[in-house]
Parts: sequence; structure tokens; C-alpha cells
Amino acid sequence: MKRVISLVLCVLLLSVSAVTYAAGKLAVVQENFHVVSGYWTYAYAYAKVSNEGDKPIKINAGVLEIYDEAGDVLTSSDYLYAHAEYLEPGEYTYVKMQSEIETGTATDCALTLTGKTDNSKHTQRLPVETDLQLNVQDGWWTYNYMYATVTNDTDKPIYDITVVLALLDADGNILDIEDDSLYGDRALAPGSSIIIRKDIPSSFMDYYKEKGFVPTTVDAIAYVNVDVE
Repeated sequence: MKRVISLVLCVLLLSVSAVTYAAGKLAVVQENFHVVSGYWTYAYAYAKVSNEGDKPIKINAGVLEIYDEAGDVLTSSDYLYAHAEYLEPGEYTYVKMQSEIETGTATDCALTLTGKTDNSKHTQRLPVETDLQLNVQDGWWTYNYMYATVTNDTDKPIYDITVVLALLDADGNILDIEDDSLYGDRALAPGSSIIIRKDIPSSFMDYYKEKGFVPTTVDAIAYVNVDVE
């Protein structure tokens, strides 16, 4: 198998397995790889990474390479999303990358994450409760939803909230990761809550059924990036 997650800090490049550390900072808690076909075919790489060091880290870039059965690169992507950028010691985030497969059959991937020590910002994390509702009937259609209820437990309005939602099976394996944000002039008032709902596409549900995967729970991270004074 070629699937490796590399964790990079500053200018030091280290290729590591899912149970080792990069410069004593980032640890890969879990990683997963899915290829889902609908109108188009996409390969998705998912990871859960934790800051096991004693200094804050900023995750700022990533590279995904997709391989075929012969080990040749089919495609690559450097677009990293659905993650919290800043990790305090002991914090974790989910990370997602994807790439369209136009020709060939994707069988494996290599994911590289880059990060550096950064004390300029930190993520203020907010209380969040989650729910998973499958096979919701609405007229002629059936929907599947991930929910995250975010609460502002501070005494000030909070702007620019981002929520990362991870769909998991009973063993905690990552099936999908989505995110949503409140940008611009919208704020969450003190003591108030907002519900974020993300639809699980039917192509994903068909894929889970085909592979024997059973969506069971949702984990979520709700945060806002704050300047360190």
C-alpha cells in the first residue's frame, strides 16, 4: 500500500506512518480513503490529526496524490479544506482533500500536510452538539442529514464561526467530512445557538451501502480564529 500521511513542520520533511510523530508535534489519529462516483468520480482523503506537542501549530497547506493499481499518479490536488487551521496542544482537527478522477481507477493515495509553529492566532472552540438523521422523508424524496448545534457560551457576539462535521461509523472511522461557516456581518449572540445542517449526498449513501459502511455518529468542531494579544 502506498497510502502515507506525511506531516511537515517548518522546512523539515518527514514521512510518517499513522502512529508516529512529526517533529514531536502532529500525530495522525486516523486516516481514510474513499472513491465515490455520481455524475463525476472523486477520490477523497480524510484524516484526523492531533497536536501532541507543547506549542501551537498552524496547518497551512496540503498535497494529495491519487494512484492507480500500477502505482502511477492519476491526479493530484493542493486544495485543503474542512479543517481547523490552528491547534493548541492536545487539540485535534479533521482534514479533507479531494480530486476528480477523469480517467483510470483510483486505488490508493498519499496525503502530505504542512504546518508550522504559530503563536499569532488560536481557535476559540465553542460548545457543539451533534445529531445524525437518516432516511428523512420529505414528500417524494428521502434525505440524510448531519446536524451541529453551536452555542455561544461567552458574553459577546461571535463572528466568523466555522463548523467542521465528520461522519463516522460505529468504530469511529471517517466516512465524510463537511464544513460550513457564518461569515460577514452575521454573528451569534451571547447565550444563543444556531443549527448547522449538512446533507449527505445520495451517491455517498449508495457507496456506503455497496461497501458495507454504516453511518452511525457525527463529531463536530465549532471554532473562530482569534488574534493572540
